[in-house]
Amino acid sequence: MTTSPDLGDAVDEPLAGSHRRLALVPPPGGEGARQGRVWALPGGPAGPGYARAALRKALTALGADPTRVSDAQLMVSELATNAHQHAGDHGPHELWVYLADAPGRGREARCAVFDRLACDLPGYSWTSGDCGRGLSIVRELSAGRWGMIRTISRLGPPSQGKAVWFAVPL
Repeated sequence: MTTSPDLGDAVDEPLAGSHRRLALVPPPGGEGARQGRVWALPGGPAGPGYARAALRKALTALGADPTRVSDAQLMVSELATNAHQHAGDHGPHELWVYLADAPGRGREARCAVFDRLACDLPGYSWTSGDCGRGLSIVRELSAGRWGMIRTISRLGPPSQGKAVWFAVPL
């Protein structure tokens, strides 16, 4: 019998400057408390790159398919960029990764970017302009396994906000 690593084992060495911890909290997109990892994303334009690196390291350690890791990096980059562009004054932003068992789908990692701007996602045009295609990319690459939840921060004092999440099959 083989066992897969849990997320607690996935990231043994923190990234430079990382503020990470294990948390027992409801995962985005699912029910019940799960153990996961939380990272504080650096402010400004460095956040998306940091999120890509942290997520790549975590998913690779969990044995995720390299193509899925690449897709997840693109999705988290879009979400972290949106948080910077649309909720830059509502930080610090957080990256969350939780393991979950999805009925009929098997094990998956649920990844989210949290910001303290608790409003709904803005309405986007999927076909015009230079902005607004990021969530379409997330929708397509996640095969519809994404969404937004109103929730509280996981680092520091509890603060209201939202988490935009997507799932990565493992």
